[in-house]
Amino acid sequence: MIIFSEADNGVGCGGGRSCVPVSEMDSQNLSYNAGQAKGQAQEKASSMMDKANNVAQSTQDSMQQAGQQMKEKAQGVADSVKSATGMNN
Repeated sequence: MIIFSEADNGVGCGGGRSCVPVSEMDSQNLSYNAGQAKGQAQEKASSMMDKANNVAQSTQDSMQQAGQQMKEKAQGVADSVKSATGMNN
């Protein structure tokens, strides 16, 4: 199979424009480079997803801690009111 490369900086082949055949080695190199780029993009996407998951988990943990602290403070206030009004007996 012969693949043609645009010799005129992306204007396109045909219509009187010159095209040069890409050798089999060039074709393999292009394919290899495309595969490398795809792999790197997938790795970066995976890394970004891991970071997003870590942020989400950290946020969830912080919210749970804040909720627990609010619950403990509310219980303390309730106990104080009961004690002050003599309902703690």
